[in-house]
Amino acid sequence: MTGARRLLRVGGGYGLSVVVSGIVSIAVIPTVIIAAGERAWTTIAVAQAVAGFAYVIAAFGWGVTGPTEVAGLPPAARGRYFFDSLLSRAWLNAAAVAISIPLAILLAGGDPVLAALTVTSGILVALGSGWFYVGEGSPLRFLLLDTLPRVLGTVAGALVLIATRDARWFAALQLAGVVVAAVICGIDILRRYRGWSFTASPRRALHNLRGQTAPVTMAATTSLYVNVPVIIVQLFLPSATAVYALAERMVRLALYATRPIVQVAQGYVPVPEPERLIGRARRVTMLALALGLAGGVAFAVLGPWASGVLSGGTLQLSWALAGAMAANFAALLASQLTGFACLTALGLAKVLARSTIVGAVVGTVLMIPLTIWFGVVGLAWGLAISELAVLGVQLAALRVAFRHPERVPDRSNVDTGALEPPVIEP
Repeated sequence: MTGARRLLRVGGGYGLSVVVSGIVSIAVIPTVIIAAGERAWTTIAVAQAVAGFAYVIAAFGWGVTGPTEVAGLPPAARGRYFFDSLLSRAWLNAAAVAISIPLAILLAGGDPVLAALTVTSGILVALGSGWFYVGEGSPLRFLLLDTLPRVLGTVAGALVLIATRDARWFAALQLAGVVVAAVICGIDILRRYRGWSFTASPRRALHNLRGQTAPVTMAATTSLYVNVPVIIVQLFLPSATAVYALAERMVRLALYATRPIVQVAQGYVPVPEPERLIGRARRVTMLALALGLAGGVAFAVLGPWASGVLSGGTLQLSWALAGAMAANFAALLASQLTGFACLTALGLAKVLARSTIVGAVVGTVLMIPLTIWFGVVGLAWGLAISELAVLGVQLAALRVAFRHPERVPDRSNVDTGALEPPVIEP
């Protein structure tokens, strides 16, 4: 009972952070579109897509492996581990911002100041420390020190945007929230944990990157799914960028809202007994398919209506685009459960990596041709097919594991927390 209460308390704390961020993100979408206009919304969307690529390098996998590493370290070693990550991320962020600002300005084609502020804000989130609080089991600090300053910056920016109709104020205050959160969290952690000494050595920063290649590769592949389509639309169909960016943001919000389900499943599936492990993985796989189907149907039916509400009637998803994005969302939701909850628990993380590679190849082959032939709906179906390919690879591996449990690698030393679903901020 004590364990259940602790799980509810911790899960509720992180869940509250998800709820707060999600509500604010939903409220901000119509604010930006209505108050700043479609052109500013497009500039923000394209700049955020550029930031999505750069963020992967700037964070360099600490958000994926960090929670598990922190949880396994003695308190005396946590301070040095965090400072080493902060040192490396600081240098990576500086390089990523310097490269990404001119690229965002070039691709967005709108207000250069707005593009620069937006891309900088999206990259510097990598300096945040939410993953450390997850590792040490501090949901309240996660909410108050990491989530709240960023949310307040976004809310303040939205209020000033309404008053001034200038999206640059929104981006600037959002950036301020990101910086304040990073500073507060860094001070809090380094104050509580000793054993570190200050240095700005780029050599040591580079040395700290060893061993992070696998999570960075996986995060980069995920980033391709999330960010490439927006840039493709901007390059080939700039008039459709605003509506596609809205559809993509709706999918991202839906995934963000369902992330606690994935986290609960990650804690449920792993057990030492092979029979129980296989049984739990079977149940979660069936749940994944059911949730994916239900979520896809809901998105297809409600998508056009929701887009009108979120944009104040300015933008509207067609039924064709809503259907394609629904298939994309259904596959994404199901594959997060089958991949991060089941495959990792069964010691089949290599299959998870393989499935992302297959999806990237399929998406690369299909998205641009389908965009040229069928427009934005074709691009959305190219993305959906790539995600369905990811799910197909995972389901094929799970089917073999369920039929032949003796072929599953030894699970006695499997660290199922080492691979977590990427945090896709809405």
